[in-house]
Amino acid sequence: MCFNRAFLLLLLTCPFSSSAQLTLSVETILNKPEAGGMLRLALCPNKDAYDSEEGCVLRSVTADGRSVRCTFSGVAPGTYAVKVFHDINADEELNTSWIGWPKEPYGFSNDAPVNMGPPPFKLAAVVIDKDKTIRIALR
Repeated sequence: MCFNRAFLLLLLTCPFSSSAQLTLSVETILNKPEAGGMLRLALCPNKDAYDSEEGCVLRSVTADGRSVRCTFSGVAPGTYAVKVFHDINADEELNTSWIGWPKEPYGFSNDAPVNMGPPPFKLAAVVIDKDKTIRIALR
């Protein structure tokens, strides 16, 4: 009887870890669909990863058509932000002007606004608590 109560107490006081793995689909709307090239996406789990891209899950998909879907599988529930750019010349870099302004189309989850640089993580953040599809329109 004591063991059962102790076990029940342990179950009630220990947080359950969610091992659920989810799927995030990102539908990117291209503003230059005829340009070809690749889409480069980064799924970032926190502000530090978002700022540095270290710890982000990176994907590349062919930019073919007006909208392109990329799926991230095995995503743990949590808050993430997505960055994407249309690598028109497929050089694996976001090309910029001499003042640092992007020459290739780009976008962020929540279509977060850009003011003199990328939006902060909190504006691009999306809660992933179930399988989800988000849309990003490139600028």
